[in-house]
Amino acid sequence: MSIRNRALAGGVIAAAAFAGMATSQQPAPSPTAATQVALTRSRVDNAALAQARQDPVAARLRGVLAQNKSATFMQEVNASAVPVLAPGEVGLLGSAEFNGGDRFYMMTVQRGEQIIEIYGTTRAFQSPLGTTGPQTAPAATAAPATAARAAPPTAARGPRIAVAQIPDAAGRALALARSRGLTNVRTERTEYGVDVTFGRFGAAYNVSFLCEGAPDCTEADAIAFAAGLQLIGGGGA
Repeated sequence: MSIRNRALAGGVIAAAAFAGMATSQQPAPSPTAATQVALTRSRVDNAALAQARQDPVAARLRGVLAQNKSATFMQEVNASAVPVLAPGEVGLLGSAEFNGGDRFYMMTVQRGEQIIEIYGTTRAFQSPLGTTGPQTAPAATAAPATAARAAPPTAARGPRIAVAQIPDAAGRALALARSRGLTNVRTERTEYGVDVTFGRFGAAYNVSFLCEGAPDCTEADAIAFAAGLQLIGGGGA
């Protein structure tokens, strides 16, 4: 199976699982099983969503998609209950494939040898065992912390020299993501590449990079890509 077909197949399975769609007869749920809850937007989320809808870059992307995709493509995007994030690079939109469902969507694009899946949902899983809030994604490795260059020891009577902290690539990407409104950013290495999960506009998102040796497939690359995603529609009124 090619990497593209595997990505699409994996996307369908993931979408079905998150949306609660049964693919076969399932036993009765355990009384201690996690339950699905709907994520709701706060006032801050609504304000950020309204602002993102006015972004001229996003307006340009919507225009490109309206011209180059089928008439139903943007109709399905705008009908999504989840704010739909898409790559900010116009060159990637030609390969974009969109699938929407009940409070979830998945968009797949191809960048060189990479397959990139963007998944968004307004559903979360909440444990009945006393957790204080819903779990929107399984635990993953935290985004790499900012690295700092150690300051050399100063002489007893010599001048004090301030040594600036020099963030690594992942630290810079994480700072950019936070400035764009992404919260709870996490990365995880996978068998085929890297995943990054985050919250934005009151929804939960996961971006999967299927690389299999392709370049630009580090945690820093994944975070920077997620930070560059643009709102192209959806999210309700």
